[in-house]
Amino acid sequence: MYGKNFMIHNNVNVMQNFMEYVKNSYAENFVKSMLFCFAAPTIKGLKAGCLINFRRDSSDEDLRKIWKLNADKWLKPLGLNWLLLNDKTGVRNALVLIYRRELLERALCCNGACKILANEGYPLNDVEGCLKCLKKKFCDGCPHKVGLFLSYPPYDVMCFMKNKKCENLLERGYWKVYGNVKRAKRAFRKYKLAEYDAAREILGQIN
Repeated sequence: MYGKNFMIHNNVNVMQNFMEYVKNSYAENFVKSMLFCFAAPTIKGLKAGCLINFRRDSSDEDLRKIWKLNADKWLKPLGLNWLLLNDKTGVRNALVLIYRRELLERALCCNGACKILANEGYPLNDVEGCLKCLKKKFCDGCPHKVGLFLSYPPYDVMCFMKNKKCENLLERGYWKVYGNVKRAKRAFRKYKLAEYDAAREILGQIN
């Protein structure tokens, strides 16, 4: 029986090996590998969406073009959708929201999310309208409401919007936690394990 510390150490090694592998991969494989690793929580149905910025600072590769050419081929068989949030000319990185529509509808239609979205001018009970509004708001920077599209608890999103200095912060991980710490830690653990498993599977395919 492996101990907890061994498992943590092993998972960290897996992610280090994965990042080293993708760093040296050709462009299309880089994008595909990053997608299947860091969108794993959404692929496995654990959260509504994942936000990934596909970029390599040391490269002149047009990763946005590669994404557009391959995204549907990779995601449609999994029942996933995507939204490019930085669709500007002259940009080579791809900032993408990968989402599972039925989970996104559930996340955006709860009472807490609706209250936040309504106050920010998002159309209620209209996922497509909310996605269009989100993309428009990204033109002015990253809106904090994007957390609702990623299954962050509305209470934590609201607290962060009101308190950007992080006063009364109880925990941090995939998001800043002001409310239910136990629930957040369970979610963090599930998301991280999904990423570890995906990274391990990708590395296993090259050995």
